[in-house]
Amino acid sequence: MLEEKYWKNLINQSLIRFFILRVLKNIDQIHGYQLGKEIASITRDYCRPAESTLYPALIQLQKQGLVQSKTTKINGRTRKVYRLTDKGRTAFRIATKAWNEILPILQRGTLI
Repeated sequence: MLEEKYWKNLINQSLIRFFILRVLKNIDQIHGYQLGKEIASITRDYCRPAESTLYPALIQLQKQGLVQSKTTKINGRTRKVYRLTDKGRTAFRIATKAWNEILPILQRGTLI
């Protein structure tokens, strides 16, 4: 708990589901590898999800009915692509509201 890396990993593990929903909100369907790249892009490389973090989060979101997947061919390769469900869009709106409540507190620096 005394290393910055510990806290960054903890933050990333907490945020990965939010960022998955965020990316899927704006893209009709995307495969896992590209999803990870999009998350890295929107977070300016702060969050670069490893497969060991990304895919379990996707599975959890699927079980909750927030994300759907299907197998398709992309550039001759079979890929599993993901898309956001209506329930996932609702979850993203709720998550965004929660983040918008906590961000001003974090930005004020009142935690220090």
